[in-house]
Amino acid sequence: MSHRTSVTGRARRGVEAHDHIEPGAAARLAVLASATFVYVTFEVFPVGLIQSIAGSLDVSVGRVGLLISGYAVVAAVATVPTVALASWVSRRVALVASLLVLVVAEVLTAVSTNYPTMVASRVAAALTHGVLWSLVAPAAATLVPRQRMGTATAAVFGGATLAAIVGSPGSTLVGELIGWRATALVLAAATVVVSLGLVWALRTPGRSRQAAATVPDDRAVDGQGANWPRVVLLCVVAVVLVTAHFLSYTYFAVLVTRVTGTSGAVVGLLVVFGCAGAVGTWMVGRHNDTAPQRTATVTIAVFAAGVGLLALASTLHGGAAVELAAIAAAVALWGGAFAAAGPVFQTGVMRLAGKDADRASSIYVTGFQIGIAGGSALGAALLDRSTVWLPVTSTALVAIVLVAVLAWRPVPPVPPVPSSG
Repeated sequence: MSHRTSVTGRARRGVEAHDHIEPGAAARLAVLASATFVYVTFEVFPVGLIQSIAGSLDVSVGRVGLLISGYAVVAAVATVPTVALASWVSRRVALVASLLVLVVAEVLTAVSTNYPTMVASRVAAALTHGVLWSLVAPAAATLVPRQRMGTATAAVFGGATLAAIVGSPGSTLVGELIGWRATALVLAAATVVVSLGLVWALRTPGRSRQAAATVPDDRAVDGQGANWPRVVLLCVVAVVLVTAHFLSYTYFAVLVTRVTGTSGAVVGLLVVFGCAGAVGTWMVGRHNDTAPQRTATVTIAVFAAGVGLLALASTLHGGAAVELAAIAAAVALWGGAFAAAGPVFQTGVMRLAGKDADRASSIYVTGFQIGIAGGSALGAALLDRSTVWLPVTSTALVAIVLVAVLAWRPVPPVPPVPSSG
């Protein structure tokens, strides 16, 4: 009896050790998160400095705004072919190359004296946007045990969340102090540092011993081929969700001003959105590896509640305090759920794709960019009617996603841990 107990205890300790993410792997995940941080910070770089950039380049604010939507269109078109080209080299080389292209784009921004040069800088970054976002989560999965894939994905997505909280406001603040061109150079220097860190983080000898035992190849998440029908279904569901999000988020300032009657609350509510996103990313990292379908259902339900409350807040007339409280609660639910949704869907795509994770991720990233462009365009059309139509339409689309998640269960379960014998 004591012998069986001892064997069981050793087995349990072995499983716990296998589940644990080593400190070295955690440090490498932090570097990958830094890569998503600098990329997203540059992606939204014009947002906070839009008037300064427009004045310096002698163009309208609207033309500078096109730099953001145009970025999404180029990324959507380029992702699948560029990821296909990247498959000829190792994931490490492709990721470092994407960051070096970002450095070139940031330097081009810094030296831009006219609008065409600024456009060229955005196109350059957008061309490798899909490479980074298609490969960074699969790369993170190679650093940890297979059953911790969701945690790793949430960790690298945390860099994007941090960009919303710190990167965008920070670049805006620095831009106001030293100018937007000098700020672009600062961002380029930071990207060079992250690129060097990435060379270290993804070097083969430094790979986690646990992950090396689980993931035998640089480009394999597990040994199975992709379930393409389910990959496509999950990507379509994600596109609808992203469309619902950007339909309202693109015009966040307009919505907040309409509800509160002042633009003074916009910055504060953006901070609420970003901080809630950090909480959502942390929470999804805890649960996405144990109950992904339930995590997806709860995430989409909270998303629906957030944009639904935003729609309700747009029609309230209970006084400034009531309206502000309602929209703050809506933004917190919405921001937390949207940040959590990314890791849920990305991890699901990788689990369904197996050894084709990079290619499947490129389809997912392409869909994400289509959702950004489509949501922004649809929001612009609805904005001409009434701002209330924005959150109402977002709520309807998220409700469709919730029904799809409940009915079709597109998010796959966690695969069983391979037996050690």
